[in-house]
Amino acid sequence: MSKMSLPITVDPLKFADQGIELVGSIPLSKLPRVSELLVVSEGEVDAALVFGRDEQNIRTLSGTLDCDLTMVCQRCLGPVVKTIHDEFVLGIVLSDEHAKNLPKIYEPLIVEPDDMALAEILDEELLLSVPMYAYHDSKDCKVDTSAVNQLGDEGEEETKPNPFEVLSKIKFDK
Repeated sequence: MSKMSLPITVDPLKFADQGIELVGSIPLSKLPRVSELLVVSEGEVDAALVFGRDEQNIRTLSGTLDCDLTMVCQRCLGPVVKTIHDEFVLGIVLSDEHAKNLPKIYEPLIVEPDDMALAEILDEELLLSVPMYAYHDSKDCKVDTSAVNQLGDEGEEETKPNPFEVLSKIKFDK
């Protein structure tokens, strides 16, 4: 089964009013903020998006994002693949004032009444899920982490005497 491409632009207000569901993928290269953190911008982000309204009649966008990102390992500086899975729920609002009134379960998505680039929404949500630092597992990394651990154990300074140790020997008679 082939994956469908997601539309380039959406009207979040209209989609929420109509209860539109989108399932498809978008190339990582179309997500500029995430792409600049990667070694390789090849691959796709699989997304399932549901526009709708909740019980309080608030417009919402909920969804999941799944992808594999090739980042730089901070130990060996080689490429490491990190699997990302993100679930999100956004409250669609028109202004900062409306965003302040959203229930706490929603992150605000401030939109204009016009069409909006879907890639911008996905770029922002995926960026929030990218780990700050990427590492291989210790057994897979080119850097021998056991040497670093031994250095940490042997390289410790001798313990200095506690200046308050004298006070612990004083007996208080009352």
